[in-house]
Formats: sequence, C-alpha cells, structure tokens
Amino acid sequence: MKTKNWARDRWHSHLRAPYERVFSRRPKRVRYRAVAKNQFAAFFQAMAFNLKRLGILDAELVAP
Repeated sequence: MKTKNWARDRWHSHLRAPYERVFSRRPKRVRYRAVAKNQFAAFFQAMAFNLKRLGILDAELVAP
C-alpha cells in the first residue's frame, strides 16, 4: 500500500458503522460448547435483529 486514501476510508466507515455497531454489542462468550448449537443460536439472534430492524426501516421508508 503506497498511500492511504483517507476520503475512501471515511466513506467506507460511514457505511459500515451502523452495522458493525450491532455486532460490537453482542456478547463475546458463547452459551453452548457444541459448534452447531452456537451457530443455531447466532442464526436466530441475527434473524430476530433483522426482523426488528425491518420494522424500523419500513417505518422510515413509509413516513419520510
């Protein structure tokens, strides 16, 4: 990498911030020992978050 493109980094950070903030607040430890159980739990946590977020986004799009 020869030079750092500060403008592009700022633009990418602006796009990523709302999504990365969600994952930074998740617990770092796992509840189960088995990989399959942890994957199942993470999948349903993500699905629940996306359903909640869908309601918020839908409300923002309908009422500008």
